[in-house]
Amino acid sequence: MTSRGVSLLDEFRADLSRDEIARYLADFGGGARLDASSRRLASATGGQVDLGVEAHRVAAIIWLRAWGCRHLRRADTAKTDDALRVWWQEWAGRLPGGQETLTGLGGAWIESAGEAFGALRTAPAASRSVQGIDLDVSFGDTAAAKLMFAIRPRAFPPWDAQIRAAFGWRAGGGDAYAQMLRLSAAALDGLARRLAVPVGDLPAVLGRPESSPPKLVDEYLLIRIIAGAGDQ
Repeated sequence: MTSRGVSLLDEFRADLSRDEIARYLADFGGGARLDASSRRLASATGGQVDLGVEAHRVAAIIWLRAWGCRHLRRADTAKTDDALRVWWQEWAGRLPGGQETLTGLGGAWIESAGEAFGALRTAPAASRSVQGIDLDVSFGDTAAAKLMFAIRPRAFPPWDAQIRAAFGWRAGGGDAYAQMLRLSAAALDGLARRLAVPVGDLPAVLGRPESSPPKLVDEYLLIRIIAGAGDQ
């Protein structure tokens, strides 16, 4: 049985008109402007997040909290920062460059991204107290995906729990993340072919010039999934 998420991407890729998709994206909110937290992140990092730089790591952590990752407690900033530093040292060289695009990634890059995501999601990023004992709290799938998006917005989409559930990926993980990248790339490529425009022009064509193509997929899925949930 085809999942709700796959069906929605199939419509995006092969069926919906430009105006239909643009209307859905307009319902996402935010207009054509970046949210304030993303503008602050871009200002702090010069538009390119480099987790090898402490100031960039701290700015990314603040941005993650603003984007709903509240398990990354302010009191644990040093721990979160150290987890990002260690992860970046291991994985930076195995991620695509800042100008690489999702639809331009080959299979090896996508597999490597899935492995990097899997390592990040399980990294101890914060703590919580249970009966007076501090326990490690990992980044988790949502924060890891949003961080991947922050460092490579042209290549990686965010990935909220609602989207994972719509694809049947409640457990998340690196393999599911890599599959999401493949499905998103195919959807963007198919839509661009139908509209006879380069993938990079889709945000402007669809009225979301500040969104990267991977972010378009995220916005479209979220608004369709949320609207569908309201109909149930």
